[in-house]
Amino acid sequence: MFVKPIEFKAKVKSIINLVPSIFEYKFEVLDLDFEYKAGQFAMMIFDSLIDDSKNVSRAYSISSKPNSKEFELCVEIIEGGQAGTYFSALTEGQIVDFKGPFGMCYIKPENQNDLIMIATGTGIAPIKSIVDDLIAKGDKRKIEILFGVRYEENIFYQDLLDSYSKHENINARITLSKPSEDWNGLKGRVTSHLDEFNWENKDLYICGNGAMIREVRQFGLDQGLDKKQIHLEIFDS
Repeated sequence: MFVKPIEFKAKVKSIINLVPSIFEYKFEVLDLDFEYKAGQFAMMIFDSLIDDSKNVSRAYSISSKPNSKEFELCVEIIEGGQAGTYFSALTEGQIVDFKGPFGMCYIKPENQNDLIMIATGTGIAPIKSIVDDLIAKGDKRKIEILFGVRYEENIFYQDLLDSYSKHENINARITLSKPSEDWNGLKGRVTSHLDEFNWENKDLYICGNGAMIREVRQFGLDQGLDKKQIHLEIFDS
């Protein structure tokens, strides 16, 4: 069922620095219910730092499972960026403006396929939302998660991914594109591990930078996936 986007206010409940430049923001929705599906995103609205007469909005995927009273965002702070400057100045208790929900990167009720989910950077946010929601619902479909970052110091949500893999139906892995000699895990870009999956009767979720998404999408199509089986969110900055 389509949910019409609404404008609403939310209070900053907490701010957690996950790793350098990556923050998790938790918001409490004020005065009304914010109904969204796991995998959707919201638009944060803030005054332009250049021209106060204009409003600037930026899309951020929700990283928490659906909850009408609160939600979380996983945000990369880019120094010098307008949005980064705004987020860096946020404090607990501050009231901010949003509009949402938006996006089609969610699981429809009739879709019962097993999942291959591939993310880089903060592209893990909508995947986290979807997987947390499926776990909460007791869904037992098989889920393969591959999360790519550059260096060890860029790894976040490690404990979360480890907890996912404790479920017999979920396999969550991290790969580093620029690992140190001490790294004992997967190495290489996410695209170098695509041939390790069984692609038959799968739905593919891809979230991250545009170049990666295009390559993974094409690989999925080459394996026989229908376009309707491929869902994506681009996180180019």
